[in-house]
Amino acid sequence: MDRNWGMALALLALAGCAETQRGADTMAAAVTAQTNPTLSTSDAAFMTTAGRDGMAEVRLAQLAERNGNSPAVKRFAGRMVADHGKANQELIALAQAKQVTPPESIGAEQQQIYDNLSKLRGRAFDRAYAAAMVQNHQQDLQAFRQQAESGTDRDVKAFAARHVPVLEEHLRMAQALPQR
Repeated sequence: MDRNWGMALALLALAGCAETQRGADTMAAAVTAQTNPTLSTSDAAFMTTAGRDGMAEVRLAQLAERNGNSPAVKRFAGRMVADHGKANQELIALAQAKQVTPPESIGAEQQQIYDNLSKLRGRAFDRAYAAAMVQNHQQDLQAFRQQAESGTDRDVKAFAARHVPVLEEHLRMAQALPQR
């Protein structure tokens, strides 16, 4: 029971980190929206959050290439480096065009996931990485779909819409990885 309580507290702390990061990203987006009145706060916040998440996907995949055991995990990781690396470059160019400062680091929640995964090797790493990729891609897919449907800036909206099919494929691939 104490272990479950400890896990619950750890999850609450991670949720708190994520909320704090999203709040900071929204505040930065609000400042950006003041300097670029044609861009909404939600569009700027999406770009910042998507940038952080994309950077995290690449860092986590690079870790998987080193610490993973399964050839499937390593192939998936290589695909994440390639696809998210390309999307990250596209997003940086879009952010600069929209006068949004791209994030310089991954968020606290993603850093915690990275730190936890970096302690694992082999099959234990493969299982934990696969689970993290399913969760990350579910969240990313939700955010990209919402932006594609509800975004106000046509360029940001188009960026999100272009990447929805890629994220759907990544989610299917992550769900097919060994999770047990």
